Amino acid sequence: MKTILLIAHLIAIATGTGMSIANYINIRVAAGEKGDRREALTFLRRILAKIADVVILAIWITGIGLFFSLPPQDAPNSWFIVKIGFVVLLTLCHGLARVTAGKMMRTGDQSLYPRMELLVSGVWMSALAAIILAVLAFEP
Repeated sequence: MKTILLIAHLIAIATGTGMSIANYINIRVAAGEKGDRREALTFLRRILAKIADVVILAIWITGIGLFFSLPPQDAPNSWFIVKIGFVVLLTLCHGLARVTAGKMMRTGDQSLYPRMELLVSGVWMSALAAIILAVLAFEP
């Protein structure tokens, strides 16, 4: 069961990483666009954000499952604790990006694109760190 959970967990983190890279590229391209092209890119980001909500939930569910699948003698190691920190950072950056995107949609404030770039980069880098740390944390 632990192996299946670990596979699902790593797939979820990898999916989140890929989606955040796609969103980063989308934001960079959209910042220089106007009109229908910008609207289309914004629509794509909204769709990806909804999918990302599910992916982050999957990361948390599988991660908690992995934690509880540890035998009693295998206390979480330091890699696991650091990994949790990066998953919290990933979740925080995603949440703040969603709030910023909502503000951009409501107000039309395009000056928030640099903040979005920073937050999406935070998701991306946190996900990469979490992948590395998950491998180290659950290494036999």
